[in-house]
Amino acid sequence: MLVGSAITIAVAILGFAAIAQQTGSDGNQPPAATPPSPAPPANGSQPQVDESALRYFASQGDTRRVNAEIARLRALYPNWSPPSDLSQLSGNPGAAAPDPLIERLWNLYREDRIAEVRAAIAERQTSDSNWKPPEELIAALETVEARRRLTNASDTGQWRTVLQVATEAPSLLTCVNVDVLWRVAEAFARTDQVNRTRDVYTYLLQNCANPGERLATLQKALTLLPEAQVAALLQFERKTGEAPDDFSSIRDELARRRVERASLDSKMTASAEDLAVVERLIQNSSDAGPVLILGWYNYHHGNPARALELFKTALGRNGGTKAAEGYAMTLRALERISDAEAFAYEWRERAPENMKIYLDVATALLSQDPPPRLEPQVLARIVPVVTAQRFPDAAQSLGWYSYNTQQIRTARDWFRTALTWKADDEPSAYGLALTTQRLNDRAGFNAVVAQWRSRSQRIADLADGIGTPGRQPAATPVVAAPIPMAQPGETTLPTVQPRPALRQVTVEQVETEQTFARTEVNVRRRQTQARSALGRNCAMTRNPAGLTGDSALSGWCLMEINRPMEAVAAFDQALSTGSSRTREEAAYGKSLAYLRKNLTSEAAIAAAEAPQTRERRAELGASILTQRALAAYRDGRYVETLLALSERARIVPEQNDLLLIRGWSYLKLGRYDDAEKVFRAVQQTGYSEEAAAGLNAIAEVTGQMRY
Repeated sequence: MLVGSAITIAVAILGFAAIAQQTGSDGNQPPAATPPSPAPPANGSQPQVDESALRYFASQGDTRRVNAEIARLRALYPNWSPPSDLSQLSGNPGAAAPDPLIERLWNLYREDRIAEVRAAIAERQTSDSNWKPPEELIAALETVEARRRLTNASDTGQWRTVLQVATEAPSLLTCVNVDVLWRVAEAFARTDQVNRTRDVYTYLLQNCANPGERLATLQKALTLLPEAQVAALLQFERKTGEAPDDFSSIRDELARRRVERASLDSKMTASAEDLAVVERLIQNSSDAGPVLILGWYNYHHGNPARALELFKTALGRNGGTKAAEGYAMTLRALERISDAEAFAYEWRERAPENMKIYLDVATALLSQDPPPRLEPQVLARIVPVVTAQRFPDAAQSLGWYSYNTQQIRTARDWFRTALTWKADDEPSAYGLALTTQRLNDRAGFNAVVAQWRSRSQRIADLADGIGTPGRQPAATPVVAAPIPMAQPGETTLPTVQPRPALRQVTVEQVETEQTFARTEVNVRRRQTQARSALGRNCAMTRNPAGLTGDSALSGWCLMEINRPMEAVAAFDQALSTGSSRTREEAAYGKSLAYLRKNLTSEAAIAAAEAPQTRERRAELGASILTQRALAAYRDGRYVETLLALSERARIVPEQNDLLLIRGWSYLKLGRYDDAEKVFRAVQQTGYSEEAAAGLNAIAEVTGQMRY
């Protein structure tokens, strides 16, 4: 084992004289002076060295301790050489008989029972003040204790103390104590002395022979040194001898890092050699890490087809959310947007990044020009996520999608929602101006113009009659980003051929009373509980701003006296000040309050403001979709009616009154066979008169008797 002078190492590696003068042990107290090295004999003869410890370890056959002691003595006495035949240390005929206490002390030391050694020495000195322990034993004890102090300081992050102890105990800084050298190197790095960290690692690689420790030294260097300095340390690789080094894993890691940096920056290019290393790592392991790196590299460097293959491989290797993110983004880059939306939907709740990708992809899907033909189930996926995430750009995108598919009322609702979530969103304000104008809503149009004329030239032009927009104007940016809110927008409206006028049938007779009966029972129950909890007349109300916690649930009392919008304010206060249970109750009440005013979009938003039980989610969802279906039917938007009813049917069974509305919607869209099936199904459940009216209406149009 090659070992240099410990004092020389302390000066060369630590260079601590100046540091000690400046900082002290932890920047507070000045350190003790570095102990001087024992001076060699003037005539160059063999120095007087206490070999008692060496002799003891040899007698015990403890080879490890013998080697450690030789290294220690060499560090302290550079001119000393161990006996060529170590066996002569185990028995010296001329030596005096060993002291049993000394032998016991060394035995305790060998078993690392340092405290007991100190106690035995103190006990002997108490009984015999002239007795002195061997100097080598004291030096060995001090070395062990210093190593413990240094290790404890390192484990607790006291880096200045680590360097202080190393300065005071330079005998620790040898290849016998590689762990100590590693800790000193880290202490230098943690105190912003990276070059001295490099010096420690250089000393280790130049002097220490154990191949495992040498490789571990470079692995530690990877975590603390700049890559250029790590690469420079590779020059010390020993390729010959009994135990040659293999630093190939370090070279591979450096190449992997270079490719990883280039994988995140399209302006950086990795070398062919580095790319080949990562390809080899992929082939030689089942780890997803290298696959992801190469996948992102290909994604950012214009090779999405290869990137898609790699992300698929990473998914198979449990690459998790990052692999899913890359796969969805690459599908989008390949313009397979429908596939990307379906895939990203399944991963949307795994991580925030996956939700963002889903919103990006879904919005890109909606923003295509011309609008794509989307299946109803696709929109049924997108809309609830849009609602829950409350992202204004996505609401705007849904607005333009609805506008471009001639669903003007739905578009208006989405633009309003987008402005609720982002008040300064000019494209949504422009969309709202267009839709209110198309719907001949003069009051709504004037309100938008009054608010935005000074901030939007195109809204001002619209108010002044300059330009006649048709589909979404090209000047309006179609945002391709995240997604929030819920209103069933139809994909493409089916073309309906003109039909003979139908006899007017009043379906309103079978609408709201039965539809909302169960919801109203729940509301009344909550109102009773609120009145009991508050212990006062619910007619006595006040500003909810000063209420806290459960007191703000007085909104239930306001619901009882049919003041739902005031109830909304009370529930908002409960949402902002109450516990999680109170927030759940307040969100539920707020949603019901909006439903009472037929504000279905606001009700959907309120329902998402706090987690609800499964039963309540089903109840609120069914109620919201029911109101949307009824509103769409009254406005003659029969495709949207069917969409809302189909979405509702996935939550709760469809009631007869709503089945009748479904039948009439089919009829008015010219889908007579579907309408007949629905009316006959209702007829079998006791609604004979209402079903017969529908069947007769079909007969009037088709000329075939259906009743």
